[in-house]
Amino acid sequence: MISPPRLEIQTSPRTVPCLAVLVDLFDRLHAEEIRYCHWKSTEHLGASLEGTTDLDVLIDRNDAARFARVLAETDFQAFRELNGRGYPGVEDYVGFDPASGRLTHVHAHYQLTLGEKFLKGYRLPWEETALATRVWDPAYGLYVVEPALEAVMLVTRAALKVRGRDYILAAAGKTYFRGGAARELRWLARRVDPERLRARAAALVGERAAALLGRMVAQPPPSIVQLLAFRRSVTPSLAGYRLYGAITARRRRWARELSWIWVALRNRARGLPKRSTRTAAQGGLAIAVTGPQAPATALARALLEWLSPQMAVLPNLGERDSAEAHRARGRGLIVIADRLRTGAPRPDLIVDLSQADALDAKQRVWDRLRGRP
Repeated sequence: MISPPRLEIQTSPRTVPCLAVLVDLFDRLHAEEIRYCHWKSTEHLGASLEGTTDLDVLIDRNDAARFARVLAETDFQAFRELNGRGYPGVEDYVGFDPASGRLTHVHAHYQLTLGEKFLKGYRLPWEETALATRVWDPAYGLYVVEPALEAVMLVTRAALKVRGRDYILAAAGKTYFRGGAARELRWLARRVDPERLRARAAALVGERAAALLGRMVAQPPPSIVQLLAFRRSVTPSLAGYRLYGAITARRRRWARELSWIWVALRNRARGLPKRSTRTAAQGGLAIAVTGPQAPATALARALLEWLSPQMAVLPNLGERDSAEAHRARGRGLIVIADRLRTGAPRPDLIVDLSQADALDAKQRVWDRLRGRP
């Protein structure tokens, strides 16, 4: 039995850049003694704290109500996925940093729901282990999952994601475990104590799987054959943690993947650089930019590029699209026009270029999303 490390919040200042809105969030979590830890992709946590990538935070479900209150007090807004694309036990929050004008996205996990892309069809009951063994990172000023457990979860996630098409790619010479996942595993391999990894893995996935895991971490990246051997060796079987039957899982995964492809193609046709399907639970907004045509169009485009990675946005809908704009607002989408439209429903927010620059415009849009006048 491994004794959890002593957990003490240090008073030394953070040594990496961090958005002020996230500093405020984690400082309040500590003050409220809410149990949490950042539980995956610690390798690029610095980028997450600067708003470049998402934050995945595991929360003790007993602290869920207090966590939601803290988020509201620190200028975060709850969002949801369109058409039921969300996952059980996971909530989405987007926050705004006034000083930089950046948006940040927090995935709040109350259970470890993971697995295949587009489905996340497994729930692993390891939440208490993650929270009980979390470690304090003084550079980032927050709690993170211990490296040994993160390595177990990273390899388990990868094993659960293997699909039929991956065999074809592997046969063609393409490495399955690559990109960010391979980088994370190499990063963890340099930080994990082999004996602690073996003990932690044995308690969660059994001795045989732990031995396989130790070899994969020692010599990354693992192959598909190694991952499938690990998956078959896990005790108790990972199949016992499935959220859906095999047929239902395949149907849901295919439906979500086709929907994702459709949204990506539609957004590309509309000129959006990234696609998001998150919408505000309170309903959508129509935002119009007024002023000289060229600057107004430039600001409208800047607002689109700012919002579209984090929420569903429709650009520059003309008079013939007023009905579509009305429906989009009802579904929670953000509609942005570069000028007022004759005959169109009155926008929820008008940004006058003579009275606002880009940062001011972002603040006004965010205030309107938050329901502030």
